[in-house]
Amino acid sequence: MATMIGLVGGMGPYAGLDLLKKVYDNVDSRVDQDYPDVALVSMSRLIPDRSYYIKHPETENPAVGIIRCVGKLAGMGASHIGISCNTAHSPIIMNQVHAFVDREKLPVELLSIVEETYRYAAERVDEDRLALFATEGTYLSGIYHSVFERDGRFTIIEPDDEDKRRIWASIYDKEFGIKARSNPVDQRAIDNFRIVSERMMERHKVSAFIMGCTEIPLGMSRLRLPAILIDPATILARALIRAVAPEKLKSEAMSGLIDRPSAHAAFSKN
Repeated sequence: MATMIGLVGGMGPYAGLDLLKKVYDNVDSRVDQDYPDVALVSMSRLIPDRSYYIKHPETENPAVGIIRCVGKLAGMGASHIGISCNTAHSPIIMNQVHAFVDREKLPVELLSIVEETYRYAAERVDEDRLALFATEGTYLSGIYHSVFERDGRFTIIEPDDEDKRRIWASIYDKEFGIKARSNPVDQRAIDNFRIVSERMMERHKVSAFIMGCTEIPLGMSRLRLPAILIDPATILARALIRAVAPEKLKSEAMSGLIDRPSAHAAFSKN
């Protein structure tokens, strides 16, 4: 059976593009033909803001648009699909997507960015207290708490309300947020991540951060912090390659995941 990586983008568009880049970054290739088949569907206009929906569940569920994308990818031959949004993995959204796949009997596997990040951290992260930077919807859904704390291995530490607002501004602010200015990322967005990170290292004594929104690594990974930065998007990209072409997955040493700072490291001590 042929295999293909499918990516649901558009949440936001640059986050989907970044996930695609991370797939390519983690393929051990010498020539063009070494790369696995990959398809990206980005249909932002069909997918309402996930955090807004979680706060206002009477509005349209973003699952409707995500399902359109998943259906297109399945029709293109995708066998393993990754969704480039952490908040979209909230049960109120993702349960509907899984129900669609089951109902239509689509021959695809949906990989969870949260579950893959947990598996990675459980194997490689010694710290047991992890700071979580995320959207309001991800915090409200509790998805990282439910996955990471279910067996007592980790405790998720959230910023205080003021610092959460700084994180959300870095993502959503119409003037300097990453959704508005993705390339290059505005320095004000990066500075907010630095301020909150330093406060959490001082106040909560954390030394590992989950960049739990696919926009966050676009800015936060540019910092040089004495901390471990865990990038779920890179982890998901590697899991997708492992699923369809494990022989083409770069070793962690080759990919820069460990031992040296990298703007796209899933696990980097800066």
